[in-house]
Amino acid sequence: MLDRIKQWWKQITIEQYELTVWFEDSCTTNTETKEETYTRSKKVFQLESISKHTNNHIKGVDINGCAVEIKTVKPFDYHIVKIY
Repeated sequence: MLDRIKQWWKQITIEQYELTVWFEDSCTTNTETKEETYTRSKKVFQLESISKHTNNHIKGVDINGCAVEIKTVKPFDYHIVKIY
């Protein structure tokens, strides 16, 4: 019962997000079919606030209070999940 009350209180008072970003590592091109294959790397961030999010730029504050800014020339894929 006490755990449910704690969980409920966190949902009301705390905002926390999990940000998953996939960056483009390399591109290989098949010379016969001219097909491009991209490899991507995954990075996960725990954020308490997000002030801006586009395909090229994400700004926010992590759970330790440090500013996080990701800015690239090429668009990247990202996924935001609200935990609390």
